[in-house]
Amino acid sequence: MKYIVSYLNFNESKGISDSCEKILHEVWLDIDSNINNLVSNEISFSIDEPDFKCKDIILNYEISKGEYNVCNAQTYLKESKIIDGYLSGVVIKINIINKELDDEFIYYVKSVLLHEILHIFQHYNILSSNKFRPESLSIGSIIPQLRNIVKTKYGNYILDTLYYSLAHELSAQIHQYYLYKVNNRYYKRIFDIKNLISSFKVSSLSKDEETDVVLIKKHIVGSINYLSSNPNYIKDIENSIWNEIDIYTFLKKFKKLLDYKVKWIDKKINLVDKKIEDSKIIKYGENTTLPHDWDMYDLLERNNFIKENLSDSSNIEFI
Repeated sequence: MKYIVSYLNFNESKGISDSCEKILHEVWLDIDSNINNLVSNEISFSIDEPDFKCKDIILNYEISKGEYNVCNAQTYLKESKIIDGYLSGVVIKINIINKELDDEFIYYVKSVLLHEILHIFQHYNILSSNKFRPESLSIGSIIPQLRNIVKTKYGNYILDTLYYSLAHELSAQIHQYYLYKVNNRYYKRIFDIKNLISSFKVSSLSKDEETDVVLIKKHIVGSINYLSSNPNYIKDIENSIWNEIDIYTFLKKFKKLLDYKVKWIDKKINLVDKKIEDSKIIKYGENTTLPHDWDMYDLLERNNFIKENLSDSSNIEFI
């Protein structure tokens, strides 16, 4: 994997805002010159779209030289809340280490910012619509803490696989794949994620590895029970894979859900690829004229495709 990104705070919703790409474009205009000139800075921006409203998002980006091109991003949502219809208290921090600031890496940094904006929208959607998704608010928030206490490589392997298979992450990754594809670029990361998820196998564990699995299950259940006041979700978690007592039965059920996620990824990749190929075909029966504002038409067409085809999550969750 050429460039590595670390996402430590994340949430989940069943949709992607049509406004995210527009917001990215506007914010990028403000920071493009600094990024290209290797200037670190901090800016504040607000969002006032029909489906996405935020006040004074802090974007801090640090740029330094290094041996490799690396972009790490964290979005802090813990202190955020809805005030008068606007999400407030959001901070994005992006750390850029570059060896060579070429066009490919700049485009990647831009896509990382888009990824974070997508997650902010997902969080906004949860709060403004009064939706509570225990998968995001519990599993998502507990993974960084669990990384500090698991003792085996297998424990970290479970956490990596779980994180990259969460519905919010897959939705954002597919969105990025589409935007790369539209611009005739290759987005390798979605295939790396697919390979990670599809390669998961159930095998015999050592005593320490079994202890890590029990620990992970215990704290995920505890976090969901702590955060959820919805009795329906409490009932769900009581019957979920996380309350499965037998470790190997749990791992087999976990593997089955991961297999579903892989099928979902394949379905969305094929859908995007077909969309791009169809756009290249000349259709003699078309009865349309060239739009006056081609850029806006192009963006509208892409947003419609995203809304109609890429805004559903992977449906089967881990509860």
